[in-house]
Order: sequence, then C-alpha cells, then structure tokens
Amino acid sequence: METRPASSAPTDSAQMEWILGNLRWLLIVAMALTAALNPGSWQASEAAFIALLLLTGLYNLLVLLALVFVRSRLPLPAITLAGDVLITLSFIAITGGLSSPLFFFAFLPILTAALRIGWWAGELVTFGLMGGLILWEGIQGRGDLVLPSFLVQASVLALGALLTGTVGDRLKREILRELQERELIQRRLLAQTRQQLQGLFELAAALGQMRRTEEILHAALEVSEGLFRGSVHPAPPMFIALLDPEGLRVAAARRLPPRDERARLPGLEGAIREALERGEATLCSHPTQDPELGRLVVMRIAQAALVLPLGIGLDRYGVLVIAGPDPQVFTSERQDLLRLIATQASIALQNALLYHTLQREKERLVEVEEEARRRLARELHDGPTQSVAALAMRLNFLQKLFQHDPAQLPSELAKAEQMARQAVQELRQFLFRLRPLILESQGLVAALTHLAERLQEIEPFAIHVEVDPAVDQKLDPNAKGLVFSIVEEAVNNARKHAEPQNVWIRMRIEGDQLQVSVEDDGVGFDPQALRADYGRRGSMGMLSMMERAGLLRGEFWVESAPGQGTRVRLQIPLPNAAPDAEPSPREEAR
Repeated sequence: METRPASSAPTDSAQMEWILGNLRWLLIVAMALTAALNPGSWQASEAAFIALLLLTGLYNLLVLLALVFVRSRLPLPAITLAGDVLITLSFIAITGGLSSPLFFFAFLPILTAALRIGWWAGELVTFGLMGGLILWEGIQGRGDLVLPSFLVQASVLALGALLTGTVGDRLKREILRELQERELIQRRLLAQTRQQLQGLFELAAALGQMRRTEEILHAALEVSEGLFRGSVHPAPPMFIALLDPEGLRVAAARRLPPRDERARLPGLEGAIREALERGEATLCSHPTQDPELGRLVVMRIAQAALVLPLGIGLDRYGVLVIAGPDPQVFTSERQDLLRLIATQASIALQNALLYHTLQREKERLVEVEEEARRRLARELHDGPTQSVAALAMRLNFLQKLFQHDPAQLPSELAKAEQMARQAVQELRQFLFRLRPLILESQGLVAALTHLAERLQEIEPFAIHVEVDPAVDQKLDPNAKGLVFSIVEEAVNNARKHAEPQNVWIRMRIEGDQLQVSVEDDGVGFDPQALRADYGRRGSMGMLSMMERAGLLRGEFWVESAPGQGTRVRLQIPLPNAAPDAEPSPREEAR
C-alpha cells in the first residue's frame, strides 16, 4: 500500500509562498513606478508612501526568511493572505481610495484567495476590500460621491474573482488528475520493479540449488523474459549459447527459429567477440550488419541486440543474446537487471561445473581405489601367497620324510629355509611398495636406491640408478611421493612385460624442470596398439601414471617399438618455477 510522504503538502505550500514572495517584489516595484508616473493623481504624502513601501518590503522579507529558517508548521497561507489584504487596502487608501491609480492592485489578494481556496474565497476577499474602502471613503466624507464608481469597480473585482476561481478550480482539477495519473504510473512502475527484483531473488535462490546446466539456462531465460512483460513490445527472442571446442552452440532459447537453434557461432568477430573479450554487456545497434549475429534469421526483424557474457573472472562459458524489436526496450534499468541475471547464471554454471568435476573426481577415486584393491590381491596371490603355500607343502613333505627317510632331512630343511627366506623377502618388498618409509625419512634418492636393491635381490636383470642428489632439496614431500609412484609403476611394467637385461632409472634437473626417465632394453611394444586395447586389458597402470603426472602439472610420454625397448619420460616444473598461465576455456576451444 502506497502512502504519500508527510512532507509533500508543506513542501508544495512553501513553494507557492516562495513564488508569491517573489511576485510581491515585482508588485512593490510596480506600485512605485505607477505612483511616479501619476504624481498628481493621488492624495498621499511622499513620506507616507515610501514608509508603506518599506514596510511592505520588510514584511515580504520576513515571510521569505520564515520559509527558509522556520521549521515549525506556521499558517503562512492565512498570514500572508491577511497581510496582502491589509497592505493593499493601505496603499489604495493613502493614494486616493476608490479613485486611486493603484486600485486594480487589489486583484493580487483576490486572485491569491481564489486560486488557493476557491471562487467563493475570492468573492469574500472582494467584499472585504470594498467594504473597507467604503468605510474609508465615509470617514473621509466622500461616500455619496463615489457610490456609482464603487458599484462598477466592485462588479469588476467580483467578476474577476469569480472567473479566476472558476478557472483555478478547473486548473486544480486538471493538475490533480495529472498528478493522480503520474502517481498511478509510478505505482505500476514500482510494482513492476518489485516483481522484477523478487524474480531476481527467486532466481538466485533457485540457481543455488540447481546442478544441471539445462535447468540453469532455462531459469535464466525465464526471468530475463519476465523483465519485458508489461512493455509495449512483445517479449523479444533470446537465446544462450555455450562455448565448446567448435565455437558457440545454442543451448537454450525462446522464440528462436529451428534453423537458428542449429546454428554455430564461432565467437571470433563482432559483438559476441567484444562481449567475451571485455567481459561486459555489448549493445549492437545494427545486428543484421554484425558478421556473426547477421547469420541468424531472427536478427532480420531486430533493430538492436544485447549480448551479455556469461563467465567468472577470466573464464568464459558463453553469451546471453536478446534480439530487441526496438532499441528503446534496452533501457539502462533493464540492462542493469539483465547484467544481474547473467552474473547469477554465471555463478550457477561455475557451481554446476565444480559439482560435476567433484563427482567425476569422486568416481575416479573410487575406481582407482578398486583397481588398487584388485592389484593388491593379484600381487599377494602371485607373490607372498604362492611362496607361503609352497613352504606349507614343503613342511608337509618334511613331516612324511621324517617318518620314512630321515637321512634326507638336512638337505630338505635347507631348501625349506631358503623358501622361507624368499617369502620373507617378498613380504618386505611388498610392504615397502605399500608404504616406503625410507622416502619420508631419507628422501627420494635413498628410496629409489632401496627400491633398486630390493628388486636386484629377486630379479634377474640389472637396475641402474642415476639420480641428481639435488632433487631432494628441490621437491616437496608430496611431489616426491608422486614421482616415486610413477617410477615404481614404470619399473613394475618392465618387470612383468619387457623381459629386460637392464633397467635405467635417470633423474636430473634442467633449468626449472625435473627430467625423469625409466628405460629398459626389453622386447618393447606398439604404444598405439596398447592404447586401442587398454580398456579390454583391465589395467590402470598407465592411466595412474598419467594422472599423477597431471597432479604434478607435468608432461608424460611413453616411447617404445617392438624389439627396441621402452622409455617412460616425465617432465615436471620445479616448485620455485613460475607456472605458465592456464589457458582460458575460450583459448582451449580455439
């Protein structure tokens, strides 16, 4: 419910009094000029006239000062009306009464009363003025002489008051009607603005709960469409295009022809490029002449197009495009609201992207964990489990041998001891691979050396370790663990598949990069054939190494050929090296 401010009426009255106060200065000057131009036609002393002029000026000055400095609610209209009547009577009386050249200045209080209150108030002031003048003429002994003149002058003043009051009433009614219409329009605009703001709040609340891109885009279009309701023009066509490697594709639209919905926009020219590069809304006044927007059929009926970028920071997700039938629909207020909608949609898209990324990461971690369990089970089954099972069978054989041929026990016990030592060694190697404590206590160089020594005890091939000792000072503990895991996985692949005579583990620092390689002289393989068959093989060793390299912001290669051995290479930036600026989605798309 709307209410008018309490200060509006006093403010209007004060403005009226200020206008009348300035008119009084003109009246004082006019009276002085009239008296000066008719020196023989009035019966007042020059001193009395000047004193009355000064008194009137002082009175008007006090009224204006009261308007400026007095904050209490004084009945100024009533006071000034009474003052104007008294001053007018005084001037007319001292300058000849009904025959005074200043007689028609009596119209001032009469017109003021008629305009302020109504025609009847003007008539009352007229009768009061004329009554006062008749009384003055009677006191002066000229009552009978001025009676005919009085009737004519009174009739003129009364008619003037009546006409002024009638016209004033009509003017006041017209002004009041216009003010009411303006107030109604203001109320409608206020209600529309409230509805739009409520839509924005609801959009922000709804977008915060949305995780699907399609829902976010359609919600943004729905609220954008609502901003144009109540306009003289119908809701304009609009669409949201998202970036992908091939440019911009229309992902959601309103009132767009099917041909335009299938269109592809490169986003490399015109208003779209400007909006994406500047990160600000761009108003295109001639969309048919735009190199990209001009390709759309809908732009043939558009007089303007507003392109709003969707993105956070340097990241760009796409654009919101609105084709307006008239440039006037894109008012500054509407553009501000559309910017807010685009910002809210951008935040929601970023949240949805992060949510899906976390979901994929969660699924990947579950998959990696499951693969680690399968791998642990395979290695336990193929290594320590087999050794312990063989040792159990050997002990059973020794028990039977003790009963039938005790002479062979010493040699068989020696074999059983050797099998037990081998099982213990395999268990230690297995525990080292699960948690290499030496990596935490002595560093990466010691851990790789220990790994080579352990494998040398149980494998027939030679392992050569060439590692720069400065590596331990350059890498943080987390990076050391990831590098160790990659090297260990590469060595295990060589053990299982390459049948090598030698394996080389090399690690050196070149500038601000760490170069790591694991090379063997084994049978080799075709990397392309391995990639094509990787999913069916059910192994995630190569994928695990690639993902760990990605965590290190490094690059990973596998070089091999049948009969020529295999080399696994890793290159990562050192922590004190300035990382390269990450490309924006738009640069990646290009």
